Amino acid sequence: MGFGCPVLLMTSGGGLTTLETAVRFPIRLVQSGPAGGVILSTWIAERFGIDRILSFDMGGTTAKICIIDDGKPMASRSFEVDRRYRFMKGSGLPVRIPVIEMVEIGAGGGSLAGVDEMKRITVGPESAGSDPGPACYRLGGTRPAVTDANVVLGRIDPDRFAGGSITLDAALSRAAIDIKVGGPLELDTTLAAFGISEVVEENMANAARVHAVERGAELEGRTLIAFGGGAPLHAARLAEKLGIADVLIPASAGVGSAVGFLRAPIAFEVVRSRFVRLGSFDAASINAMFDEMGEQATNVVKLGAPASAKISISRSADMRYAGQGHEILVELPDGPFTAASVAELRKRFEAGYRALFNRVVPGVDVDVTGWILRADAPAPGRVADLPGLAVTDAAKPSSVGTRTLFDPMLRDFTTVPVYLRSSLKPGSQVQGPAVIAEDETTTIVTSGFVAALDPSGAIRLTAKSAVLQEAAQ
Repeated sequence: MGFGCPVLLMTSGGGLTTLETAVRFPIRLVQSGPAGGVILSTWIAERFGIDRILSFDMGGTTAKICIIDDGKPMASRSFEVDRRYRFMKGSGLPVRIPVIEMVEIGAGGGSLAGVDEMKRITVGPESAGSDPGPACYRLGGTRPAVTDANVVLGRIDPDRFAGGSITLDAALSRAAIDIKVGGPLELDTTLAAFGISEVVEENMANAARVHAVERGAELEGRTLIAFGGGAPLHAARLAEKLGIADVLIPASAGVGSAVGFLRAPIAFEVVRSRFVRLGSFDAASINAMFDEMGEQATNVVKLGAPASAKISISRSADMRYAGQGHEILVELPDGPFTAASVAELRKRFEAGYRALFNRVVPGVDVDVTGWILRADAPAPGRVADLPGLAVTDAAKPSSVGTRTLFDPMLRDFTTVPVYLRSSLKPGSQVQGPAVIAEDETTTIVTSGFVAALDPSGAIRLTAKSAVLQEAAQ
């Protein structure tokens, strides 16, 4: 196609790799899109100095949630694809590759809604896709999707969807919701649409809770970073359900994963399966193995990195107590191992084990089942930081009109101001409920939040404490 520069692809582990390497290991690309979004959240966490993040990516088909602590997303060597049951481990196809640990559920703008045999509203995981898409697309779809509910609730302006390039038909949304949800449950159109919205948001909130429990993490006190075309529509309500008081909507949120690609390092990970018990640790053989792994990983990274790029090496291992059937991932110290390294390895393992299970098992030896080495280098032409915006006086911004928006707290429609994101100035505040519109997506500021534009260009939602506490209860 005439490109003279390196063509790089994102891997599920959060690094870029060459086309040649991708051809050899195509399975490593299976979670590439969501991984790019996590890279964006990690960069934002570094820029804002935030230690505890909940990354929230919602597009047309799925929602992805990832926990990031101290600037590092949780990593794993295994995950499941195509889970038959939304939150049930073991119901999907297990894959053993380097991945950024996240939970993914069928909750996107195209996720289809209906009523099951027990008269419950269901949303997803089946999706309308782009063709026929939600009913409001006017492409022949007759089943309501999350997007149709958002149109009925006033979250999406049918005349300004995708910057006005696509006109949606709100009447088709209402008809599909009435037939598939409202009629079977004897609800009017508004309550049926609100039910769809509440179910999809509760599904996402529940996924976040389960993910946090499985990882021994807490959600309270975290900052929610929301991106993807659908996330800003639901971020404030999701934060209310999780008791989160701080939400960030980054600039270019609608294409956040693509922005993350531009900030990702060139990286490759090598894994060796070798069973070692710390009680009989052979430092020399492990050092020789890591030398071979380092050479292999570095040679792959050099294919895409500039000749002057500095390649960094990080190491980790899958460790467990002797006799256990599951491992935890433990970061290893730098430098060659010696006989004295056994105490440090056990110390690091017990710290990770205690963080997950709040205890250690004294008097039991520790096994290492897998050894992992990652080499990475900054990508060529890595996107530079955007210049900061000048902070102005906290003047009240000017709205460009109003919109009728359904307020979950009031359980009724209310007329709210609409602001253009491009016209907001750092320092000015928007009191919820309100709508902040842009071409890529729309940010809904519920009545429980106050929005302000950060000098970096991100919209920051801060909860009104009393309202947030009431919502959490």
